[in-house]
Amino acid sequence: MASDSKLPIAIFSALVALIAIPLLVSYIREVRRPVLMEARVVTSTASDPVFREGRRRVQAGETVEVAVAVRFGRRGTTGQWLAPTERLAIDGSESGHQNAEAWPEAGRAVRVFWFSVESTNLGGTLNAENAGDRLRYRTFLAPEMGRSLRAKRLPETHNDDHIGEQSTTAPDTAGTLRLYARVEIVETDSDLRPLQAVTTTRIEAVLKPEFPTVFRSADFGEPINSSVGEFFGLPGFEPRSETGAWNEVTIPAYQMSFTDLVSERLVVSSRTLAAIAVSGGPEVEADALTTLGTLSVTPESVLHKGRILHWKNDVRPGDLLVDGDHWWVLLGDQGNGVLDPADRVLHCWGRPPEQTTLFASLETEKATLEHLRYDR
Repeated sequence: MASDSKLPIAIFSALVALIAIPLLVSYIREVRRPVLMEARVVTSTASDPVFREGRRRVQAGETVEVAVAVRFGRRGTTGQWLAPTERLAIDGSESGHQNAEAWPEAGRAVRVFWFSVESTNLGGTLNAENAGDRLRYRTFLAPEMGRSLRAKRLPETHNDDHIGEQSTTAPDTAGTLRLYARVEIVETDSDLRPLQAVTTTRIEAVLKPEFPTVFRSADFGEPINSSVGEFFGLPGFEPRSETGAWNEVTIPAYQMSFTDLVSERLVVSSRTLAAIAVSGGPEVEADALTTLGTLSVTPESVLHKGRILHWKNDVRPGDLLVDGDHWWVLLGDQGNGVLDPADRVLHCWGRPPEQTTLFASLETEKATLEHLRYDR
């Protein structure tokens, strides 16, 4: 009888074991799986091949490579870094890492969604009441960068997608880029829901040094300051204040003055772009500018007191033209030796900076402009 009573217990125990052992094995296997802990955007250039975090200033024409470094490991450990790069610096120092593109576990893969971080508006006017809303940055999906830990290319500008192609030009390798990524672990790339996911530095830290940002300068020739190229792609706002304190309109929303935000490469205006181009800083004192005369501009000519102006003698690259708050920087002659409406200028007026012709940048067919020169 005793043996008969033990039989159901033995059968029950065996059934429990049959169920529990696979579950235990599965649990142990899951615990031992590598966990995605952290991700950071890193960049490199030919002159500095070490992939680093944070901000990077790039010389005119220099190429930039972008990747994501991920930290992974078993639960309860500090983990290790993995990145598709030969050299990697994290938290300011170069250290060892696993140089790989793939997730270090069979049957699972890493998938990256790349984003650019751009202003929600291209420009316009800015005052203390609307600065927080109009000068707001957010993420824009950048599918052209691919889905891998190493980006295929740098992102395009996406905040102007809704208005189509622009008619003006900018240097191909100039401008400020801010980057963001979401890294996922999946079984297959077609999976809708990831098994694990982390994101890189959030856009709330967009003004902090650790935010992944690339400042790309441009060579417009002497004496134009090459750092003016960093402003391409940034929103062009004209600050307005009823009290005249235009530089304070962003303080309520950002606790920083407008020119401080210009220095941070978050925004630019017509005057500050011109100031950067000639001096490298967002402000130029009035006594540093020499007035050379008043110019009359029509579709056919640019005249000073009825006579034409010759390049080198009367006008030079880096000279400024001004109409109220609208400033232009003269870049150079189109080939006939005299200043005319077809000559190249750099300007910004309620929109991102552009490189175009003087006539194309005017709001009317005829204009009267002040001719200034910065005394270096």
